[in-house]
Amino acid sequence: MARPRSEFHTPGKRRRGDAWRIFWRDATGVYEVSVGKVSAADAESCRLEVALALRTGDWPDWAATKPTVQRFLAGSSPAQSGGVLTDYEKVLRGEVSPGWARSSLAMLRELEGHAGKPLLAVSARDAEAFLADVVRTPGPHLKKRKKPRSRSTRNRIRVVCHKFFRWAIRTGRARSNPFAGIRTLAEEDRAEIVHLSAAERDEVLVAAKGDPEGIAVWLALCAGLRRGEIAAAMWKDVHLERRKLDVPRTKTRRRRTVDLSAKLAAQLQKTPKVKRRGRVVPWSEERGAWTYRSDLLLERFAGQVGEEFPREKLKWNVFRHTFASLLVQAGVSIFKVATWMGNDIAICQRHYAAMMPDHDPDIDRMG
Repeated sequence: MARPRSEFHTPGKRRRGDAWRIFWRDATGVYEVSVGKVSAADAESCRLEVALALRTGDWPDWAATKPTVQRFLAGSSPAQSGGVLTDYEKVLRGEVSPGWARSSLAMLRELEGHAGKPLLAVSARDAEAFLADVVRTPGPHLKKRKKPRSRSTRNRIRVVCHKFFRWAIRTGRARSNPFAGIRTLAEEDRAEIVHLSAAERDEVLVAAKGDPEGIAVWLALCAGLRRGEIAAAMWKDVHLERRKLDVPRTKTRRRRTVDLSAKLAAQLQKTPKVKRRGRVVPWSEERGAWTYRSDLLLERFAGQVGEEFPREKLKWNVFRHTFASLLVQAGVSIFKVATWMGNDIAICQRHYAAMMPDHDPDIDRMG
């Protein structure tokens, strides 16, 4: 009898150099099998054969001889990493947000799949080869995107792996850190921050007033909340009498309080008191559900704003940048903006310092 589909992930395919590879994962780790330099159609046929084999256990001859498949069937080496990652996940989720924890664990599983060995057996040479491959490929979760990952992504993966092996050494699971001698690459120049003008912001806010979920756009444009923070915002965290909003769930797990502008407070006041329960925006807590609802909301806005309105600016991160950019342009301190956004001051200075309106006379104090 075939296994239920819920017991395994649907395999995917990707190219590494000129060769196609089939990959899949289960509770013990990530597995990857090379099918060689074949056409995309043949690679898709191989992927379907692997999908069938994962369900029935009947592996085709070309795959059964692969070491990766043998390890998968034996369940030996990946299980070691699976146990280590389970222990590390408990520590990691206490330090960072759930989203960052999932991303970090995915990066470690990708390292294991690329090296073809348990994480604790990864050598410095494996680490170098893995990071070199990162900047040449789009990554397993971006199969439709042909552009390779950036140096900043490579540096972030290096930090994640470096942190894991430091934990493994500290807990006696490893003796050395293969990422210790690998340097950070110089990152590409960051693109100019995209944000709405004051007139464009007001146009979007007017459109938001007529939408039952439009308060989400007000929270992004007038409070600088991230999309995930908007989905998690609760009425018990909104203090209209003091015009304050507590943000307990953030990307960095650091609580913060945002002052509500008069316009945003007035918009929140329009919600009857009997309905101020639960979530401020009626989105589901599940990530897939609220991301879909938020994307659908912006699609509706595209038909409500004028035809001349730039569609590339109808994005949640653009709304957040607009909150900070307009404040800095109005002369508000970058330190205060960083506090409201929950960002490091260095990040806000890098993004918004050039937007400050006037010359600072303090520079002339040096005489």
